[in-house]
Amino acid sequence: MSKTPGRKPESGSFRKRKLSSDAKIIITLMKKQPQTRADICKQATVNPKTFYRVTSFLEEIKIIKRIDGMYALWNFDYLEKKIEDALSKISREKKVVYPNTLVNEIGKPWREIESIVQAKAKELGLIRSSTQSGETVFLTKEALGLS
Repeated sequence: MSKTPGRKPESGSFRKRKLSSDAKIIITLMKKQPQTRADICKQATVNPKTFYRVTSFLEEIKIIKRIDGMYALWNFDYLEKKIEDALSKISREKKVVYPNTLVNEIGKPWREIESIVQAKAKELGLIRSSTQSGETVFLTKEALGLS
């Protein structure tokens, strides 16, 4: 039986495969964004020297970007993160989240953040409701007595 040039013989019936360092970094960032270099290296099990080599290439081809000294994927929207953080903070403190409170916290008009707020509120388990005056509010399960 002749060997195919350029191919390594497989050991056993399956060949072990490992993810490359760039794939590990991208997957780590898919789970949480943005992250520090130290956090990415730890989560992706990549040493710092490899991290710098790989991230410089990933930045060059615009797969990742730096935001406030941290790293994120090209499609990361800082506004979404800011809204998620604000929703989490306010709902922990008050149990009811009013749009005006979010507008003041985020610094953007409601029409610009409404769709993101609704999506993030759903992800966080907040329940959308309306007051008697018709204003939209987001309630925690505690506010409804569900937990």
